[in-house]
Amino acid sequence: MTDGVTKDGVATDGVTADASGGGPAGPPRGRRRLLTAVLLVAGVAGLVAVARNDAWSLVTRMADGWSLALLAVSVLTNVGGLLLGLLSWRAVLDDLGPPVGLFGSARIFFCGLLGKFLPTPVFGLLAHIQLGAEYGATAGRMVTTYVVSLGITMLTACLAALGIAPAVLGGNTWWLALPVLVLLCFVVRPGLIGAAVEHGARLFRRPPPSGRNSPRAVRVSLALALLSWFSAGLHLWLIVVALGGPPGRSLAACVGGFALATVAGTLTIVLPDGLGAREMVLVLSLSTVVPVSTAGAAAIVSRLVCTVAELGTAGVMILVTRSRRGTAPAAPGDTTADPPGGKTDAVPQPRS
Repeated sequence: MTDGVTKDGVATDGVTADASGGGPAGPPRGRRRLLTAVLLVAGVAGLVAVARNDAWSLVTRMADGWSLALLAVSVLTNVGGLLLGLLSWRAVLDDLGPPVGLFGSARIFFCGLLGKFLPTPVFGLLAHIQLGAEYGATAGRMVTTYVVSLGITMLTACLAALGIAPAVLGGNTWWLALPVLVLLCFVVRPGLIGAAVEHGARLFRRPPPSGRNSPRAVRVSLALALLSWFSAGLHLWLIVVALGGPPGRSLAACVGGFALATVAGTLTIVLPDGLGAREMVLVLSLSTVVPVSTAGAAAIVSRLVCTVAELGTAGVMILVTRSRRGTAPAAPGDTTADPPGGKTDAVPQPRS
């Protein structure tokens, strides 16, 4: 995937084209808008149906001092998850070429994060490519970072989501050792992730990635991503505790349920930030340890907390990094030279 090569029908230079270059790709725009509207209405209708019980009254009762303090800590734990996610993503990025620097990485990461509020992931990727160029990172490097980091995020999210399994399955959880073994395989053989990305590129007839990450970088990124899910999931646990849920029984369900709901929202790419889909999965997950009304209230408050944390953190980071915008680490116009260590940051050319 390079400059001029499309992803989901959108070229990296911002021009929409199909595989032959003759016209728009993917479903017609009107059909996509209709699908987005239908799913959005369905998700909101489901939330309203859940909230008809006591969910809204539970939310309004969270105005006391104790609950507000828990909500403030909830926002901070979610911010912690975002910062750990940044470090996980940066471990992949800096391993593929000259280091971009903390401020440059933060600016690229959080500007791309804002793309999640649009009903397609392409805008976040395009933001990464455009901003990465300001710091000397080529489009090929940014696309590889995006794909590898997405794979690591989804893999660790699925592992974190196992926290909800004991509440659902009771004692029949022996088979959960299988996905844990899969993660251990990736820890022992991190090159499998790069191989999977290359196989996916061949499968979808895309150019190969611009490089393969070192085993150490993949392991560091995996560890940071797992910590990110735990920190982010704590925000939901604090909300459930503030709503009167059992602290001990609900911890694993909250961490696992939030990871599972986030994966569901990510896969529902036509909805902005998985709106509606994420909340319904949260309600289903939390209802294993708390009443449905409490689960609905927690899903609503979680959406508010996540939005405040994400927009607030992104806004602060963008304002801070704009005044400290770095220079490209490579010489002007030199995007093909190999950095120390022998890894190239050159953009791979599409196969003919």
